[in-house]
Amino acid sequence: MFPGVEGGPIALTDARRALRDLGVQSRIRTHDYGRPFGLLANLMSHDGNRLAAANIAAQIVEYRVKHPNTPIDLIGYSGGGGMAVMVAEAIPADIRLRNVVLCQPAISPTYNLSSALRRVDGKLVNLYAPNDWFMLGWGTTVFGTMDRQYVASAGKDGFQEPPKLDDPSLAEHFTQQSWTPDLIWKGHGGMHAGILTYGWNRETVASWIAPKQVASEE
Repeated sequence: MFPGVEGGPIALTDARRALRDLGVQSRIRTHDYGRPFGLLANLMSHDGNRLAAANIAAQIVEYRVKHPNTPIDLIGYSGGGGMAVMVAEAIPADIRLRNVVLCQPAISPTYNLSSALRRVDGKLVNLYAPNDWFMLGWGTTVFGTMDRQYVASAGKDGFQEPPKLDDPSLAEHFTQQSWTPDLIWKGHGGMHAGILTYGWNRETVASWIAPKQVASEE
């Protein structure tokens, strides 16, 4: 799991609890990839983020060696959605991911997902919210996305359809879902902070992560 650019595992406390309560028993690891309290620096440090992604990818390779048959999923929130994509790209081609879940990612809507999708056996799913006009509309237009484009993010408007891909067959591993008003009752009001809520994570995110695995948490 990757938090937003503000960092800190505390922000994802309710998200982890939602996964557990829905029956996800797999090991959960939260990766803090940026500088403490370095909100804009963590958003804008493209080279630093790529280096962090490479280091996290190396840890995933080590985990795969020790656990060759355990499915691996990535979940990224806001800026962490961009980091999840970068990590997927940095993983060697023979290391497979099951699903990659992007929760209103701060990444440009025309980003080429081909490299990440080549590592995914299940789905790379983008969960976006058109009402996220401040953080992922104005914010990334002014300060840029994780991939340094000055546009409204894919976390607000979704990735372009069809997605920008080198190989059209990769599209079978891609899907996206827009926020809908019924999710208000699950704690997500349609803007940015909703991605951290317990009910929305249980209803929407946890459904992409299969249960019934050996439990531990780090």
